[in-house]
Amino acid sequence: MKCSGAGVVLCILPGLVYNGRVDPETLDAVILKPGEELRPLRGDLWIYDNEIASRVSGMTPGTCVRILSHRGHFVASGYINPRSKITVRILSHDPHEAIDRSLLQRRIEGADRLRRSLRPENRCYRMVYAEADRLPGLVIDRFDSHLVVQITTAGMERFKDDIFSILTALHPRAVIVEKSISGARGKEGLPDINRIVVDAGKRKAAWGRVRINGIRFNIDFLNSQKTGFFLDQRDNYPLLQHIVEGEDVLDVFSYAGAWGLHARRYGARHVHFIEISQENLELTRENVALNGWDPLTFDYTAGDALGLLKEMSQQGVEKGVVILDPPAFVKSKHKLRDGLRGYKEINLRALRMVRPGGFLISCSCSFFLQPRRFIQVIAEAAADARRAVKLIAFRGQPYDHSILLPLYQSEYLKCALFFVY
Repeated sequence: MKCSGAGVVLCILPGLVYNGRVDPETLDAVILKPGEELRPLRGDLWIYDNEIASRVSGMTPGTCVRILSHRGHFVASGYINPRSKITVRILSHDPHEAIDRSLLQRRIEGADRLRRSLRPENRCYRMVYAEADRLPGLVIDRFDSHLVVQITTAGMERFKDDIFSILTALHPRAVIVEKSISGARGKEGLPDINRIVVDAGKRKAAWGRVRINGIRFNIDFLNSQKTGFFLDQRDNYPLLQHIVEGEDVLDVFSYAGAWGLHARRYGARHVHFIEISQENLELTRENVALNGWDPLTFDYTAGDALGLLKEMSQQGVEKGVVILDPPAFVKSKHKLRDGLRGYKEINLRALRMVRPGGFLISCSCSFFLQPRRFIQVIAEAAADARRAVKLIAFRGQPYDHSILLPLYQSEYLKCALFFVY
């Protein structure tokens, strides 16, 4: 590896040149098995280990490669990691497009420009959504003056210094946080990283304050989940607007309290938060105070949600609205059966607490649980709870978490509103 001198660090790595052109023809080749070129030629960005005919075990993780059909025809170029089941992630289908800093810059700037053109007033959004923006392994969330970067693959890790340099030029006053904490990094052979990269002269660079749908939230970027705040539900919170007036609301898996605070804004009489992390509940208390609401209209319980739901339902607790927004219960297709049991149990307990004429909002961020099966699980839970339910609305992820076709894996969020008899 060669690196430049002072200033921005520019590195030259095997198979990858920064600030210079590398033609795909100069890259090492990965040969596909017969017929396996069809899916990537249609626009898919993943090549699996069982689709490759050539020997790749000796290739360095993160190295850029060209992908050829079994007849030797160019299919795409991207980066490889022999350790991963997704062995190659595609960056370009153009045989003449270089894999270099300028490609990164065009795509990051284009992704940011698209979001700003669609919602010019919005200063909190997902700027880059990995494969959906043709930048696999890279997620960037903007929270006003903070940019939070998450890198999950060895190939994108090699571009890291260029990514930070591009972001600094694009948003020169922004604090840049690297929050590369993910189970995927372990599979790629990478350590977790959680740090401030650029503090932009701010004394408390690790903290930010944002406004979501008119509600203010504090974010502790270094001591929070994912990139700091779940932006994907932003357009779903207004589902509460016409159903919570004067109601008692239960917000389960509440994290920083976004659902419950929206309920209070839309007129809920009382909100009860359930969250396993005491630290997250303390942050929710801060957000309640930040917005000037009466603290007596909120309750907070730290503990396991499933156990607490079971206990409350057995005690006959009733709520006008119950909200379930759990973490992913199904993290792989092999865990689907166990995950389905978990989703059914929490929805069954929640439905027993919703008073007749009330509402349930139930969510899932498990990609492996498809929408139709998700609704079916809730129907099964309703039958066991002896409650009738009517699906009022079904939502997914917002515009800045757009879904790349045909890579259906970029679609994951499900948010359903039910009327409960």
